[in-house]
Amino acid sequence: MRLLEEIVTLLSDKDGSLTDALLKTKVLMHRIGHKELADWVNDELNGYTTDCPVPAYRVVPARLYGDISNIAWQHNAMALPTAHLQKEMRERFCVEKLRQSVQVLEALSKASNSLSRPVQPELYGLLAKGAIEPSFHINRAWVQFEPTQIVNVLIEVRSRLLDFALNLQGELGDVADDKMKEAAQGIDAPGMFASAVFGDNATFVFGNNNATTITNTVSKGDFVSLARVFKDTGVSETDVAELKAAVDDDDPKVVAETKQFGPQVKAWMTKMTAKAIDGVWAVGIGAGGNLLADALGSYYGIK
Repeated sequence: MRLLEEIVTLLSDKDGSLTDALLKTKVLMHRIGHKELADWVNDELNGYTTDCPVPAYRVVPARLYGDISNIAWQHNAMALPTAHLQKEMRERFCVEKLRQSVQVLEALSKASNSLSRPVQPELYGLLAKGAIEPSFHINRAWVQFEPTQIVNVLIEVRSRLLDFALNLQGELGDVADDKMKEAAQGIDAPGMFASAVFGDNATFVFGNNNATTITNTVSKGDFVSLARVFKDTGVSETDVAELKAAVDDDDPKVVAETKQFGPQVKAWMTKMTAKAIDGVWAVGIGAGGNLLADALGSYYGIK
């Protein structure tokens, strides 16, 4: 079990390379016969693409700053207000989604100064209107966050992966590397991985659009856990509220007897599938369909 020991050593040492640990974990996933679990590892190694939801631990609060001036005065690096903006637009300037690879994040975490992302000039008028005195205009604007916030993200990744490695080590015992796959057959490695990396009772989609496995399904009758699952995959508060109304409208006894979702829930699923196709719901079409069926099936206990 030398490979697993190497991973634990890297992760338990604050100076150990997280990138190296992730690369070794990718090898480990293949050796235990669960290469589908490497998707999260790949995202951490390569970075999250724009069409892929960013895990909550990679979303950090940010602040909006700008240089403003009028004919007589100039003020640099001022905090700019965002309360006048609509919610979706405000979130663009109040949170930073860290899509970079772990290796890039490790480099950014060592920066001595604040980090920033420039704001497009075409948005300056919107930011200024109703927010600063009309005689002033914005010369430059940027979203700012701190290296320490990135350090916290890296600690989260390290800690979660270490929990999985330690739990797997405890289950496998002292087994040779070439015997890992055989030893892991009696272990719920996907469930163990999902619990350590994404939290207890979380539903997470492993795999790509062509092959998807869902583990750690929600509890029967627990709408709170069902709502959390969908929110974690990018479903809006409004859509979750509509799902709650649909669930309340359908007769649970009929669902249990027929083992079919009710008409209101089916209509909601159709709507969400359309959003996945259009890209409004940032999840793959195949993964989205599986997530809808499996999560709701677990809620009703009809999987």
